[in-house]
Amino acid sequence: MRRLLRSVRLSLGFLLGRRAALFASIDLLVVGSSLWSMLLAPPEKNFAVYHYLFLIPAVALALPALAGMIDLERRAGCLDLALSAPDAEGYFLRRAGAVCGVIAVQGVVMVILGWTYLDAGFPLLPPLIQVAAVSAFLGAVSLFWAVRLRTAGAVWLASAVTVGLAGRWFFFDPTDRKFGSAHRLLWPEGEEVLPWLASLAVLAAGATLFYLYARRRLRRPERMLS
Repeated sequence: MRRLLRSVRLSLGFLLGRRAALFASIDLLVVGSSLWSMLLAPPEKNFAVYHYLFLIPAVALALPALAGMIDLERRAGCLDLALSAPDAEGYFLRRAGAVCGVIAVQGVVMVILGWTYLDAGFPLLPPLIQVAAVSAFLGAVSLFWAVRLRTAGAVWLASAVTVGLAGRWFFFDPTDRKFGSAHRLLWPEGEEVLPWLASLAVLAAGATLFYLYARRRLRRPERMLS
C-alpha cells in the first residue's frame, strides 16, 4: 500500500508540477461549496450529490491533468526514450491510473457522505459503480487521444468533445430520486434500473475500446514518433 501511494504521489507530482496546488485549491473550492450548500439545504430538497460532488470536479480537473501524460516527454524531446523502455505501456498507464484513482476515491467518499446525509435518498450501489465507470472512461479517452495528438491542448479538447458526444450516458445521474425507490438502500427495483444499466454498458464498452486502441498504438512507437 505504501508503494502504491508513493507511486500515485510521484505520478501526480510529475503530471501537475507547480500546478498541483492550483488543482487542489479548485477541487477544494468546488467540493467544499457543494458540501456547504448540501448542509444548508432543506432535507426534502433533491440535491444532485453525484453531479456536484463527483462529476463536475472530475471533468473540470481530470481532463486537463490527463491531457499532458505524454506531452511532457514530447516537449522534453525524450519521448523516444520513454517508448523504448521495457514497460513503456505501464509507464503511461500509471499516470492515467493515478489521476483516475484519485478522482474515483474522492467520488466514492463524497457519494457515501451524501447518501448518509440524505438518509438513503437514493440507492447506494449504482452511483458507486458509476463512479468507477466514469473514471475509467475519462482515463481511456484521454490516453486514446494522447497517443495520437501532439499537444496537451489538443488532447484536452478532443477528450472534452468525446465526453460531450457521450453525454447522454456520461452525465446520467444515478443519485436522482426519480431513479430507484428511496427504501431500496443498495439497488433499485423494476424498470428503474434499465437506464442506469444502459449508461453503464456504454461507458464500459467505450472505456474498453478506447483503451485497446491506445494500447495498440503504444506498442507501435514508430507511429507516435513519425
